[in-house]
Amino acid sequence: MTATPHTSVAGKATSISLRHLVKIYGDHTVIDDLTMDIREGEFFTLLGPSGCGKTTLLRMIAGFNSIEAGTVSFSDLVINDLAPAARNIGMVFQNYALFPQMTAAKNVAFGLENRKVPKPAIPPQVDEALASVHMDELRNRMPGMMSGGQQ
Repeated sequence: MTATPHTSVAGKATSISLRHLVKIYGDHTVIDDLTMDIREGEFFTLLGPSGCGKTTLLRMIAGFNSIEAGTVSFSDLVINDLAPAARNIGMVFQNYALFPQMTAAKNVAFGLENRKVPKPAIPPQVDEALASVHMDELRNRMPGMMSGGQQ
């Protein structure tokens, strides 16, 4: 799973600040008083053994998991209470969340359509996204016809 510090609240790059984050499942504390900063434009990698809380942390930042204590901020905006869709953060899950009946291009376009991007703006953004990962030649391929890495 990957999160990018090129996250945007209002369409511009931002920093991510975590202050005294805590995540508890039952009587097991998964993240205990984590404080860190990811600077605007910084390339950041989160590494650790299985079960150490990497995915949990990313899900907290994205708004998919609750935060028991602490704050997550994008630049100076505390986002703890923002809905996941309002956080405007991209996340690639370990399990693919692709529509098998849709081409690569249509899978990419789906998120833009869901965010109500004007229809004329969608094709160029899809082209740019596919080109940026060197997959423009796979635009009409169905997920079942792609390798795991391509998916």
